[in-house]
Amino acid sequence: MGRIPGARNRDHDEARSRLLQRVTQQMLAAGGTHPSMRTLAEGAGVDPGTLRHYFGDRRGVMQAAFEHLLQFGRERQVWARGLAELPAREAFKQLLEQVAAAWTGALGGMHAAGFSEGMADSELGQIYVSAILEPTLHSVEELLLIFHARGELSVPDARVAALALMSPVLLALFHQHQLQGRRCRPLALPSFVEQHLDGFMKGYSK
Repeated sequence: MGRIPGARNRDHDEARSRLLQRVTQQMLAAGGTHPSMRTLAEGAGVDPGTLRHYFGDRRGVMQAAFEHLLQFGRERQVWARGLAELPAREAFKQLLEQVAAAWTGALGGMHAAGFSEGMADSELGQIYVSAILEPTLHSVEELLLIFHARGELSVPDARVAALALMSPVLLALFHQHQLQGRRCRPLALPSFVEQHLDGFMKGYSK
């Protein structure tokens, strides 16, 4: 009996998943350079027609890659929630140090790709915000609310406080790495994190 018209081959989903992992790695390695369909295909070891077969157009490729990275974001959320057992300053110090340490790996490439793709395509920007950026901020908001309830901090608006904590660090990391700011004005990130935390804790102290 022949295959039903329009039905997928038995190994279609497995092949698509393997290809998606390779494409995602290529996207992260590109570091926010907005790679073309051909570049993504070459990095994944296939031709552009193969990507079009599994994902449609370039937007489909990038959308699938961001959605694939959602699991990475969920794992980081679980880890961040575990910091609630620590005193507030130590929890935030570990959080920011982990972000800085992971930035030169997949984390920096993920955010750089999100900004690059989002600036060029608002729909991809929404996917990046929903799948990666907002879940990160939400994890920090949860920590802030816990420390507020424990009486360690005074947090009238957790969203504003989360942005106040994370934005300077993310900007510093983009400045030093993706924008190559370390070549013209290097920044000692460990000292920056300590000074930033001093100001943050003072501003939100009980």
